[in-house]
Amino acid sequence: MKTPPPQRSSILARSLSRMSELCAYKHLYRTLSTLVRGGEMTEPVRAGRNIALLGIFCPIFWFALFSGANASTLKLHAAHSGIVFLTGLTILMIGLIKKE
Repeated sequence: MKTPPPQRSSILARSLSRMSELCAYKHLYRTLSTLVRGGEMTEPVRAGRNIALLGIFCPIFWFALFSGANASTLKLHAAHSGIVFLTGLTILMIGLIKKE
């Protein structure tokens, strides 16, 4: 007896769910909500590190760089990645200061 092939919509939903874990804004939301709720400080430190790393290794920036995008597009993506990186560092530093 054959099993039916998975539906395309469920494959797409699972793929999008996995890709959403790479979004810096999802990590920012989790971290800020943990800070507001007064959660454990090791979580913001870890999340700040992850956000900073996502800012550096932003796939949108690197794809634009290696695909030969024009200078204004590269500046936009570099500025966006820089803002995400600095936000991650700020959250990391706040978490470390509050931990002490």
